[in-house]
Amino acid sequence: MKEVKGGYAVRVNGVIRNLLISALSTCRFTILHHDNPFAEIINSNNLAEEDELLKLITRIQEVEENETIIFSIDDEILIYTALDITCKFYLTNLSDELQRNVHDYMQSTESNFQDVRSTLLKSAEFVRENMRKTFAENDKFMDRVELLDMILTVD
Repeated sequence: MKEVKGGYAVRVNGVIRNLLISALSTCRFTILHHDNPFAEIINSNNLAEEDELLKLITRIQEVEENETIIFSIDDEILIYTALDITCKFYLTNLSDELQRNVHDYMQSTESNFQDVRSTLLKSAEFVRENMRKTFAENDKFMDRVELLDMILTVD
């Protein structure tokens, strides 16, 4: 990631694209379950809006391999939020529901849900840590980090 006029430039490759789309989609999956306590916390604190998530997913999907995309600080905050929610999502019963929903697809691709989940979690945690370092001086970003750390706990 490189700071440029208007935001932060990120060169998109398959790994980055898949991680971002997976995290943003997992966040969307979560917030659509309005009756789930985890989703209620996310929705009541306006951490992510479905429309914002869909717009960012579309932008990422439209970027060609090895092209650069410019993310605003608000985009970066949404990405961090989605990564954080994704990490915590896999500790909730919603993860079991997702596993049931993708069971047939996973079998058809000979993928293993636990392996995919493990890779996603390790990647998400790595990116989250780097984002915290990169934006440590940005008050708006760090306010979101503190809010997520305070309200999104999973028992």
